[in-house]
Amino acid sequence: MVKIILISDGESDYQTLEQGLNIYGYDVVSTNRGDDGLLLALTEAPDLVMVDLDAPVVDGWQLIKNLKQSRATWLIPVIVIAERSVDGQLLIQAGFDAYDRKPLSLKHLLQRIEILLSSSDSPQGKASTVQPIPLQPQTVDSVQKKMSLEKSLSSTPVVYVDDNPTDSQVMSEILQNAGYSYVNISDPLQALPQLLELKPQIIFLDLVMPMANGYELCSQIRRITGFKKTPIVIVTNNNGIIDRLRSKFVGAYGFLHKPIREKRVLAMLKKYGCKPNQTLADNMVPLSSLSSSNTVFKR
Repeated sequence: MVKIILISDGESDYQTLEQGLNIYGYDVVSTNRGDDGLLLALTEAPDLVMVDLDAPVVDGWQLIKNLKQSRATWLIPVIVIAERSVDGQLLIQAGFDAYDRKPLSLKHLLQRIEILLSSSDSPQGKASTVQPIPLQPQTVDSVQKKMSLEKSLSSTPVVYVDDNPTDSQVMSEILQNAGYSYVNISDPLQALPQLLELKPQIIFLDLVMPMANGYELCSQIRRITGFKKTPIVIVTNNNGIIDRLRSKFVGAYGFLHKPIREKRVLAMLKKYGCKPNQTLADNMVPLSSLSSSNTVFKR
């Protein structure tokens, strides 16, 4: 059965649309929040996504950007539903595969769904058009060596989701000088698809970010099966009992208080059994040998 993710703006018309799609044999998973829709697209393996351009929290413009930038979702056809005042050419340029206008028309949408799923632009069609490229033995060897090197340098990284470049730089210096592979994700809306690709050994989440705070993002990450047991640490200036309780409620393992200190970060990594990249660790000089062991990094 064809699975469709339906991301609405909460209007009752979409309930009627969902019922109509069910009658025609489609398996519809619906939500009225764009951020939940993005998560569903990553975890439900849909054949098609249908989104209202004005979906709450994460709108259609932001959603299509995230879907098309992730290797996990970029092949999924996306239909956007917009007001008549929105330029259709802009919608196509943004990456939508098709669009329809309000008021909703089940007949029109069924036609678009059928065309997209049967065209060569669907995931199945694109996959079938990919042809293998013959490689010479020496080329294979060089590619395998490069892949092995990249894996050794980037495997099981430590990820810090934070939009503040200063804090990210501080965390980068601490982790990389301790021999850990490090990746910063500055846009919380792009965190989920990137985390699925990176598969980090621990995730640090800044509490205060635009569009999505650390609590919300932590809750979404915990809904993904592959991250049920991944250590997640909330990083924040707030250190009250309510904040600590809330972080535990959404599934965070720990709580890192700002300003970021080298000792605190490394102790957190040790606590949760995080391992440095040996290739990097053999060539790193600890920050403590360059400065006071109780160095404090402030914004």
